[in-house]
Amino acid sequence: MKKLALLISAALVSTSAAATGYYTDNKSDVKIKKNSDGNKVSVYQQSPGKYKGNDSKVLITYGSDGNDVDVSQYGHKNKSGVYIFANSDHNYVTVDQKGYRNKSKVNIGYYADYNKVDVYQKGNYNYSMVDIKAGDWNKAKVKQKGNWNYSDINIIGENADYNKVSVNQYGDYSKSVVNINDYYGGGTSYNKVHVTQSSNDYSNVYIAGGSSYNHVYVSQY
Repeated sequence: MKKLALLISAALVSTSAAATGYYTDNKSDVKIKKNSDGNKVSVYQQSPGKYKGNDSKVLITYGSDGNDVDVSQYGHKNKSGVYIFANSDHNYVTVDQKGYRNKSKVNIGYYADYNKVDVYQKGNYNYSMVDIKAGDWNKAKVKQKGNWNYSDINIIGENADYNKVSVNQYGDYSKSVVNINDYYGGGTSYNKVHVTQSSNDYSNVYIAGGSSYNHVYVSQY
């Protein structure tokens, strides 16, 4: 019943947003609090005409496992924020944005393991940030198509191991920054980073000192 109610409320928010989007900016705010497991959040937003885009925020707090978050936005100047904190494992986040000046932020907090994040952006001036702190066995995939896109992925904290990061950017003036770092004295090991970029792009991959057995692949065309 809890899952069903959550899906219905998300659908109502997105439906009313689409209906009134001609006059105002739409917003969606979903919160799943402490020790909440197995929830599914689906948010769809559409911004017609020349007006500003939609705003979506999803918060999953302490000790919440096995949650599925799907955010889809279409239009100009859309924003999406997904936040999963403290000992939250096996969560799956997908963000799909199409249009100009979109922005996506995914933050998975301390000791969050086995999480998967997929971000897809198509259009100009898009920005994506994936931040995983003190987590192991996480996967992050970012795909951007268009000009002037930017991707920032940080996997940081004590013994951040066995993480996989994939960044694909197609278009001019894109930028990718990947940071795998341990700020508490131990090495970050067995991480894999794949970056693929087209012409005139920039890539920066940093893996902290004391880290071993990491693999980094960068392809630029």
